[in-house]
Amino acid sequence: MAKIKADASTKNNDTEPKQSGAGAEVTALAESLQAYACATRQFLGKPLTDISEVTEKTVADANCDRTLKKCMAGLDEQWFYSIVLTANKIFDEVPDAKGGKKYTFHRGGSLVDSIYDEWRRFKKGSGITGDDKWNPADIWMIKKTHKHEFGFPTLQDYNAYMYDVFAKTECIGISLKKLEKNGQPHSKIFNAGKPLTAQYKGIKLGQVMTDSKDIYIQYETEGKLGEVQLRNFSSRPVPSSWQGEIKGKAAAGGKIGGGIIFEGALDVGVRKSELTLPSQVPIEKPKDADFKRFATIFKELSGSKEKLETLIMKAKAGHRADKTWWMSKYIGLDLVYTVQKSGKMNDLCSFIFQYASSATKNSCIFIKYS
Repeated sequence: MAKIKADASTKNNDTEPKQSGAGAEVTALAESLQAYACATRQFLGKPLTDISEVTEKTVADANCDRTLKKCMAGLDEQWFYSIVLTANKIFDEVPDAKGGKKYTFHRGGSLVDSIYDEWRRFKKGSGITGDDKWNPADIWMIKKTHKHEFGFPTLQDYNAYMYDVFAKTECIGISLKKLEKNGQPHSKIFNAGKPLTAQYKGIKLGQVMTDSKDIYIQYETEGKLGEVQLRNFSSRPVPSSWQGEIKGKAAAGGKIGGGIIFEGALDVGVRKSELTLPSQVPIEKPKDADFKRFATIFKELSGSKEKLETLIMKAKAGHRADKTWWMSKYIGLDLVYTVQKSGKMNDLCSFIFQYASSATKNSCIFIKYS
């Protein structure tokens, strides 16, 4: 990749889902050690050759919420390999990083908190539910002379400011991913130009109506396949528990709320009057017309050869046996059918893919190393 610049490629990279427990702590240690390694690379003024070069004497320009001692004790050799190579790659690509001690490297801390606090002022109505979907940076590389500005009138103004300070290499949000064995780091800049897109490839449904309560939307982007599993993630028929889970090599982005998916459908031009929102699904006492609609949609989407009357009977039996299955399947089928009929499936797939990649229309510029 060329040196960092604001108009660099915006190709997708995998976006890892959030972890919990021990996995989250390992991630915190790795991100902190990456900041320490970058500080050491700057201190030494030359590429790192081994993690042992990172010492208490070399990390004065790192500000982390995990100590260097804990990082060294809690990570394995593969992490050390990944962190050393990534630190060298970062310094190869940031023009101002060569020569002098110009930057500080942050994992957490008051300055990072203030960067996100400014965005949180605009969170409501942004269509973004979490900080990582605005900017998923794991560490921040900030020039010592940089004075961050606050009090912007709109999120668009703040994002434009973040774009400018990134382009000037004053304030750079960096997202990280552990390298595979013998892998080499690659970088991609997000939210710096043309939006990410995805093409709808079909659905995965099966021909047996009651086999499962889910439905998969399949898509492709830049030659990589991905899919979104749509289903209820509760054992009870609660509409608010219906959501999506993004899978595949194109983007592993964890869950995406059902409300966000429907907002996406509206955002790409599907009329609200045509959609059956989760809260509108007939759960307890569906009418004959509801069962007929369900069976008709299932037949068309699945390619089932069974007669419509037979499918209606199976839908009624499925509802009696498991209202959670009925609600989950109904929402997914109706959504996909309606968006297909509107001709907006490519747009919806792009919306979901952008959300998974922290590349929505309201997301902030960042660079990912993986």
